[in-house]
Amino acid sequence: MRNTARTRMTLAVATAALVALGAEAATANAAPAAAPDPAPVAVAPAPPAAEAISPIPAATPIDAQTDINNALNQAGNEFMLGATAGTMAGGVIGLVAGCAIGAVVGMIGGCIPGLGLGAAIGPIIGGVVVGVPAGLAGLAQAYDTLHAAGEISAPQPILP
Repeated sequence: MRNTARTRMTLAVATAALVALGAEAATANAAPAAAPDPAPVAVAPAPPAAEAISPIPAATPIDAQTDINNALNQAGNEFMLGATAGTMAGGVIGLVAGCAIGAVVGMIGGCIPGLGLGAAIGPIIGGVVVGVPAGLAGLAQAYDTLHAAGEISAPQPILP
């Protein structure tokens, strides 16, 4: 009975907070009342255009170092995502496999020592097996992108 009273109280407070925030947002986004229009003001006509506007936009400067840093950050993010997923999967697989191997080998305690060993080694192996290929693929993609943009070039062969 006590938990339902707490749940109802929490729900009531959360609802009141949401209603208050909604009302505040509605009043903050409301359009201001229009003031009466003062006397009309004469506007001078625009002078005729002396030169035509070019449809081609002006070239933007390229900051190669920022693009290189962004590409390396993206490759690092891909490596860390792969390493994290591999660590999680390796931990689970290490637990299960370690327990099974410990039970089959029949060491003292059976599953428990294998479980501990699998939990220690599995995440390391999983992180390396999944993270390194993801990082290499991210670096290859970064190189291809920067090379296609002309910000880095392929090494020139050494001529005799």
